[in-house]
Amino acid sequence: MKKLLGSAILILICFNLLSAQTKEQLEQERLKIIKDIESTNKFLQSAKKDKTSTLKEVKAIEAQADNRKKLITNIKTEITTSDLTIKQNNQKIDSLQALRTKLKKQYADLLRYNYRQNLASNKWTFLLSAENLNMFLLRWRYFNQFSAFQEQKASEIEQINVLIAEKIKSIEKVIEDKSKLLTLEETSYKQLEEDKKKKDVALKELSKKESVLQKQLQEKNKEREKLNAAIERIILEQMRAVKKEDATATSKDEKFNTETEKLSTDFTKNKGKLPWPVSAGFVSSRFGTQPHPTLKGVTIENNGIDISAQSQQSVNAVFGGEVVGTTSIPGYKNMIIVRHGNYYSVYSNMESISVKRGDKISAGQRLGLSGIEDDGTSELHFELWKDKVKQNPESWLRRK
Repeated sequence: MKKLLGSAILILICFNLLSAQTKEQLEQERLKIIKDIESTNKFLQSAKKDKTSTLKEVKAIEAQADNRKKLITNIKTEITTSDLTIKQNNQKIDSLQALRTKLKKQYADLLRYNYRQNLASNKWTFLLSAENLNMFLLRWRYFNQFSAFQEQKASEIEQINVLIAEKIKSIEKVIEDKSKLLTLEETSYKQLEEDKKKKDVALKELSKKESVLQKQLQEKNKEREKLNAAIERIILEQMRAVKKEDATATSKDEKFNTETEKLSTDFTKNKGKLPWPVSAGFVSSRFGTQPHPTLKGVTIENNGIDISAQSQQSVNAVFGGEVVGTTSIPGYKNMIIVRHGNYYSVYSNMESISVKRGDKISAGQRLGLSGIEDDGTSELHFELWKDKVKQNPESWLRRK
């Protein structure tokens, strides 16, 4: 029985630890999503300063809707986890109550035996009536063992009572937390509906400016072509330089090539773990071919991602490497390219830069500040390349 009680306590401890870990993970994820929602709200407030609906506003509303959907999914997952926790705790209470009933019966049997034998009052009479010393010691040991066994049963019952009380308290706490989650879920659904209405209003306003949007898109495409040409030129220059070094390799060059290979390998190992180049913001335009937010039948080709955020944010290197290019591009302000072995990270639309070509940098090092727009926002353009092959940055950056 003692082993059974010990097993019950161990199972309870393990179950509580697992439940706590799952709950903590969900809470951390939820807090991060709420932080993203707050950050996007600030961006929206800035984007509305000009009192007219803009593409920025539409993109921000879409990002906000995505955040709310993530939050609702997180809440639903935790509610499901809460229901499972309540069910498992109730099952555990049933098991503990069954064990307590069994222990109480054993304890009652002991008390009845004690009463029938009148052991408590006749203890010394029984001991002193022993025929010899050996018999006296045997009877003494019997009394001690019987008393200890009786105390053990009483202690086990008390432990069970404590465990049951803890489980009941735990269920009450889970029910209370679940109630708060249901309220948050209801609020999130209402806010999501509001986001949809805001988006519809903004799109309606923008539909009146189709000719203006077409012109803006044409200008942006020209600027993007210049950016792409500058990036490809710098990367090709670097690849030619590496190829030339390989052709005239010396012991010193071989060391350089070994370091390059190691950097490439380390970069590859960090796929899905790289930090974001800015600490706050949302992806306003994703990698690859994307439909235009308002112009029907029109697509946008993006070699990287655009991250909308508050202006004057610190832009940081996603990995250690060497600055191999800095230049200014019309429409994209300042651009920096950092080489990481055979990989390259590109940061453009920066207001200012604090590094120069040839600088060795470390992961997380500040490269400069994000751009400044009239409405107080900015949009960092970020790309990743492996030699001449464009990569989807979101596949490499850690999950937000």
